[in-house]
Amino acid sequence: YICLEVIDNGKGLAENDMERLFDPFFSTKGIGRGLGLSVALGIVRAHHGTISVESKPGQGTSFRVYLPVLSEAEH
Repeated sequence: YICLEVIDNGKGLAENDMERLFDPFFSTKGIGRGLGLSVALGIVRAHHGTISVESKPGQGTSFRVYLPVLSEAEH
């Protein structure tokens, strides 16, 4: 797998928000803002990958996207 990591040093996420993070239309910024993370997870899973998230309130958030590496024969 290859890993793409995005880290911020923002407010972080509450534990109850982490449970709903990939739900369609979930937002910490208001109701019904879009499909962003649910669509991203669907695309990554369609390519046999996964996304992991770590966050602590007051310490920021880290997203890691893992995608399988293709060999030359698989291209």
